[in-house]
Amino acid sequence: MSDVWKQVENYRKLKTLPSGKRLLLRPLTKDDEQELVDLFGRASDQDLQYFRSDAGDPDVVRSWVENLDVRTVFPLVAMVDGSMVGEATLHFGEHFHRHLAWVRIFLDREYRRQGIGTLMLRCLIDIARRVGLQQLYAEIVLTQPQVVKAFENLGFRHEVTLEDYFITDDGETLDMAIMVFWLVDNSGVF
Repeated sequence: MSDVWKQVENYRKLKTLPSGKRLLLRPLTKDDEQELVDLFGRASDQDLQYFRSDAGDPDVVRSWVENLDVRTVFPLVAMVDGSMVGEATLHFGEHFHRHLAWVRIFLDREYRRQGIGTLMLRCLIDIARRVGLQQLYAEIVLTQPQVVKAFENLGFRHEVTLEDYFITDDGETLDMAIMVFWLVDNSGVF
């Protein structure tokens, strides 16, 4: 394994939260299986409907840990007092998409609006640079304008809106923003 991948597998970031509690961001390990199951087990049905797969199903979540391969999906977890309170992932593209990754993020409700999500995204951007990516993508439903704004504040651009791209469990269709973060500036290259 190259030195770059060894570095990101050992990635760590510490922060003191406004409450005084210590936050640790680090890669998910196979030992975190139950913590990850518990994290998504605490999620509301509304939060879970935004996942591509059934994150509310413990077997699905366990399969993510059992099939852990950081070169395919890099999961970064947020730990507070030994409990997992969030997870953010880079889903790496392959072949002609090997220069980019898709970003996903989830935080426990009680830990939102404390800067943890922003820090997790900054760490994913740092990791993406270290492994040589050129672009990051995020898909955000437009019913979450605060999330769109948070991504924009970090430098993501709202590139396109896909109308009726997402359907809720109730059958309502929602528009989806495709957000892009350029890690490499290729403007002016011909």
